[in-house]
Formats: sequence, C-alpha cells, structure tokens
Amino acid sequence: MINLVKNAKMFTNLGAIDIKMSYNKKKQQLVVHVNDTGSGISEEELPKLFNKFGKMHRTAEMNSEGLGLGLTIVQGIIEKAGGRIVAQSTGLGRGSTFCFSMQMR
Repeated sequence: MINLVKNAKMFTNLGAIDIKMSYNKKKQQLVVHVNDTGSGISEEELPKLFNKFGKMHRTAEMNSEGLGLGLTIVQGIIEKAGGRIVAQSTGLGRGSTFCFSMQMR
C-alpha cells in the first residue's frame, strides 16, 4: 500500500488522493483502493504497468528515480498472499485507481 500511495503522490501535483479500505469479515478479504486525480495512464500503457522494468516513457520524464520495479514487486507480494491487483485510468490527465484485494486468513 505504501508504494501505491507514494506513486499517487508522485504523479498528483494538484488535486487529491483518496484511500479506501474495506474488510469483508465473512470472506476474510481486505480490499484497498488508492485513487488519485493525477497525471493518469494512457490506454496503451495500462497493460505494461506491472511488467518488470516497465517504467513508462512518460513516467521516466516525470520521475527519473527508480527502475520500474515497484509495481512488479507489489503485484508479486499481493499474488503470493492470494490476492489480486488491478489498475484503471480513463486516460492522461484523468488520474488513476489501483485496487488490490487480499485474503486475511
């Protein structure tokens, strides 16, 4: 979650970052949404986000630090815990949402 919040902060110069968490006791499942009003993600870049060294060209221009491993590592941790992560954006300049769920057993 820290990585997702740091990314949202990095790419949101103006606007807001919302973090929503819910826990379904019956399913023993935690669901977290990190939503921002930042720079957004193009439709063609969305499928590449979780690739190792998948730093997008536009991301590299905005943030020269990092190798593009953060989301790959996040995905690996979540999937090893039996969870799933997805990213959504309606395009450049329209923010993005990262949502993950994990079983809490």
